[in-house]
Amino acid sequence: MRLTFRADKIRELLAAAESRWPLGLRRRFRVKDPAGFWLVGDQGVYLMHNGKATKHKQIVYAQECNPETMPFDQWWAAKRDSFGDDDGREFIDAGLVRDAVAANSPLI
Repeated sequence: MRLTFRADKIRELLAAAESRWPLGLRRRFRVKDPAGFWLVGDQGVYLMHNGKATKHKQIVYAQECNPETMPFDQWWAAKRDSFGDDDGREFIDAGLVRDAVAANSPLI
């Protein structure tokens, strides 16, 4: 299943990430990734940075799997189809996100 993330939201997330990375990086389970992003399958599928956390979640939901805007059955089916039944996180290199922002392109 193809997932897309709005270019304007990705730009905001990148700016937030670049301000948080110098303050520290979070681990993905026991893995210490470089500064970058995580594709998260949980309640929906979303992209988040791995910089030091803030009080508010800094995430961008996939347009096809957003529990804030879609009925449960619809986003849950999209989550299962794209990420499987289990929750998890996959590392996404910061360069991929920077390239999408530079091209003003949605991240796919």
